[in-house]
This record gives sequence, C-alpha cells and structure tokens, in this order.
Amino acid sequence: MADSVFDPRRVLSVLVVFTVLLAAVAAYLSSTTENTTYSPSTPEGVVQLYLTAAIEGKNDKAVDYLSVNSDCSANDLDRSWMPESVRVNLGGTDVDGATVYVDTLIDISSGGPFDDYYTEKHSFRLIKESGNWRIQGIPWPMYSCGEMNK
Repeated sequence: MADSVFDPRRVLSVLVVFTVLLAAVAAYLSSTTENTTYSPSTPEGVVQLYLTAAIEGKNDKAVDYLSVNSDCSANDLDRSWMPESVRVNLGGTDVDGATVYVDTLIDISSGGPFDDYYTEKHSFRLIKESGNWRIQGIPWPMYSCGEMNK
C-alpha cells in the first residue's frame, strides 16, 4: 500500500519545519527593527530622554526632565533599582486638557538560564512648564522621593 500524503508523520514534519522557519523570520525581524526616536519637544520625546538617561545611570541628566515642583532628585534615582536588562516600548498617549499621559511597557529581564522578561506598565504624567514638557509625580524607576533628604 502506498504512503498517504496525509501520513501523520509527514504532516507533523511539515508543521515542525514551518514553525522553525516562522520563528527564525520573527527573530530576524525583531533584531533588525530600528528604534524610534521621538522629538524632544513632545511628551513622548521627554519620557524617552528621561528613561534613556535613567537607564544609562545619568541621573543628574534624567532629573532635568522632571517638573520644577518635583520632590525627586538625582539622589532618589541613585537609590532606585535599575535592572541590568530593560526594554521600553511606547504604549500610547492620552491628552486630558493641559496634562498628557504617556504609557510605557517596560520589559525587565528576570535573568536565569532562559533570560525571560516580564512587563510592567508605567504611566508618565506631563505638563508644560515654560514652554517645555516636564514629568510630574514620582516616575519609574523611583517609588518614593525626598524622604531620605529631609
């Protein structure tokens, strides 16, 4: 009896090959995707500049993007935990009157043998001060500000 075209072993083999090829294409596309750079005159650009400085450990520069009324300082950022490996993606922007909320999805490496990531969602609240967008409140990666300075 001749082998059927729909032999379960053949179907499974084709599915495995297709899955491996699809995974390879996805890995290639994700590794060659360029990062988007937002204008520093936009709320998204200010959040991007703040997070870039904070992730790089340039805390004095990072706090330049905070509101002049902020209780947060570079010392507060110095005490904050920054993961070794972090990826940030823009989640969206919402305008509510004079306030803009920039949502981010922050992928943090959990380490370990598989280098898995977990995602945290953080929202940054911005207002205009002297014509420039500034971050209000206590932005990630800080969770408290000013307490150690008093």
